[in-house]
Amino acid sequence: MTTSPIMMIAKLLRDNDGNFAILAALMMPVVFIAGSLAIDTTSALSMKVRLQNAADSAALATTSQLAAEKITEAEAVAYATSFFKGQIADDASAFDGFSAVPTASVSKTGTGSKTLWKVDISVVGSQKTSGLASFVGRDTIDVAIVGTSESARDGSNPLSMMLVLDRSGSMAWASGRTTTETVSGWCWSYRSGWYWCETTQEVDVPKIDVLKEAVADLTAHIEESDPTNEYARMGAVAYNSETRNSDKRTITWTKSDVTDFANGLHATGGTNSEYAMKWGYEQVTGSTEVNAHFSKNGSKVPSTFIVFMTDGENSTGSSSQNDYADRQTLYYCTKAKEKGVTIFSVAFQAPQRGKNLLSSCASGSSFYYDADSADELKKAFKDIGEEAVKLVTRLTR
Repeated sequence: MTTSPIMMIAKLLRDNDGNFAILAALMMPVVFIAGSLAIDTTSALSMKVRLQNAADSAALATTSQLAAEKITEAEAVAYATSFFKGQIADDASAFDGFSAVPTASVSKTGTGSKTLWKVDISVVGSQKTSGLASFVGRDTIDVAIVGTSESARDGSNPLSMMLVLDRSGSMAWASGRTTTETVSGWCWSYRSGWYWCETTQEVDVPKIDVLKEAVADLTAHIEESDPTNEYARMGAVAYNSETRNSDKRTITWTKSDVTDFANGLHATGGTNSEYAMKWGYEQVTGSTEVNAHFSKNGSKVPSTFIVFMTDGENSTGSSSQNDYADRQTLYYCTKAKEKGVTIFSVAFQAPQRGKNLLSSCASGSSFYYDADSADELKKAFKDIGEEAVKLVTRLTR
C-alpha cells in the first residue's frame, strides 16, 4: 500500500528519533531567507529616510533660492537636481548597487513680493538585495519618495517689531566716522577786510546720528517688504535714565513713524533699560497686537521681534545693587523669549558689562551683534531687517 506524503509527515512527527535535526535542516533555508529579508527591509527603510531627507533639503533650498531671487525659474530644476545629488553623494558606498533618480518640477503663483514658489522632487531609489533574498525572486528593492517645499517672501508673513533704543548722553559722543560740513560766516583778509564766506571743515558724526541712519535703513527694508501696509507693524521706545511717555512710539502699520521718532531723539542723561524693555515686551506680546493683525490679515500668530540696542551699561536702578537694572532688563528679555519673541541685540561700542547684558538678552549668539564702528552698526541693523523679513519656507507632504 502506498503511503501518502501527509501520512509520512505525520509519522515523522510521531517519531521522536532524530526529529529535531531533520526539522532544523528543513527550516534552515527558511530562517536564512527570512533573516536576509529582514536585513533588506531595514536597509530599504534606511535608504528611504536618507532619500527623503535629501529631497526635502533640495526642495527647501531651491524654493529659498527662488524667493531670494538668487536663481531664476529656468535654473531651478537643475539647481534642485544638483543639490539632491550632492546630498546623496556618500550613499553609493552605504548601499549595494545604489541608484536614485530625481525628477524636479517648479511652479509659482502670484507676482512680485506675493510670489509663492513650489518645488516638488520625486525620487525612485534602488539597491540590490542580499544573495539569499534573490531566492524569492527579488534582485532589487525599490522605494519612491516625494519632497515638496513652498516658499514666499515674508512680505506676506505678519510680523510686529519693537525697537528699544539707547539715547543716553554717551550717544552724543563721536562715532569714529567724520563728515565734511560747509560753514558760513564772516571771514577777514588784509586785502578785502571782513566779508561773508563759506568754508568746509571735517566734523565728527555723533553716535546718535548713526543710529538714526541705521533705524531708517531697517524700517525702509521692512516697509519695502510690505508695500500695502497690511502685514508688518513697527514701534519704538527710547531710554536714558528713565522712559517717559514722549520716549514711546506705539506700534502702527506706518513704518515711517518709527523713522520720524528716531530722527527726533536727543542724547542726554544716564542709562536704565529696564522700563523700556518692559514696555517693548508688553507691546509685542499683548492681545491688542494680535487683534490688530487678525483684523487686517487674518493672522492669530504674528512673528514678534525686539531690537535692543545700547552703547553703554546701565548706570541707574538701585543704589545698593548696581546690577539691578541689568537683572530687571534681563527678566523682561526672558519673559519675551518665553512668549516666542525673537530678540536681536546690538552693542554699539559698548563696555563689557553692556555687551554681557545684550548677549544674554539675545535669542542666541547669531542674534547678537557687536558693532565697533558706525559702519558695523548700520550693517547690523541692515542684517536684522533682512532676517526679520526672511523667507517663510515650509515643507509640505
